[in-house]
Amino acid sequence: MTRLPLLRLLCGLTCCVLLLAVCLPARAAQPDPFAQLFGYQAFPAGPKEFPVYLEKHWTRVLTAEQTAPCLQRTTSRLPPMDAPQWTYLANKAPAMDEMELLRAVTAFFNKFPSASDMANYGVEDHWPTLEEFFSRRSGDCKAYTLAKYFALRVLGLSDEKMRIVLVHMPKRKANHAVLAVHTAKGVFILDNNMRPLDLILPQEKFTAQFIPLFMLNEKNRWTFRQDPELLRAK
Repeated sequence: MTRLPLLRLLCGLTCCVLLLAVCLPARAAQPDPFAQLFGYQAFPAGPKEFPVYLEKHWTRVLTAEQTAPCLQRTTSRLPPMDAPQWTYLANKAPAMDEMELLRAVTAFFNKFPSASDMANYGVEDHWPTLEEFFSRRSGDCKAYTLAKYFALRVLGLSDEKMRIVLVHMPKRKANHAVLAVHTAKGVFILDNNMRPLDLILPQEKFTAQFIPLFMLNEKNRWTFRQDPELLRAK
């Protein structure tokens, strides 16, 4: 092939590529299902926006669960009284649809009694690992939320589908932690205060109850630009 036809061929191929780039519609970015939560807009949080002490709490728990996970599909380091129930749940999980799985995990953890960090650990604020949670068989809202998050990770949910959400409850003048999970039916909230034990509700049901403060998963952090002092409210 001579040089001139080769140049013409290359020019023709270039024109085709450019034409396709112009004519083919760009793939639309998928909207973030957690961008609006409880009626508030979420914003990515950098180190200046996300509290250092929360990052330390989360990093400690995450490192523990990634290094020596308390729960696994086939084995666990649970007390004898809890291990059979977890094994049964883990074995049944592959046959469950996503809503059945969320309800089953919620019921599994919500059966444990509530206890404050002061009662369990002698401090006002502690983020327990799953091993700590099961050793005491009780915990506060953070304990339930963290346990459900890591249990669902073991059972196959990606971190992109879940958010740990710290909220303020103005009617109770207290703070709370819940797990938000994106499903085909929308974002559902796993809350240890729900009864019956397996009850999960869409996030819209909590708009009047919760003011979101911060949100996180393994990769990212978010803020809702609320007053940081609300986070320390009792």
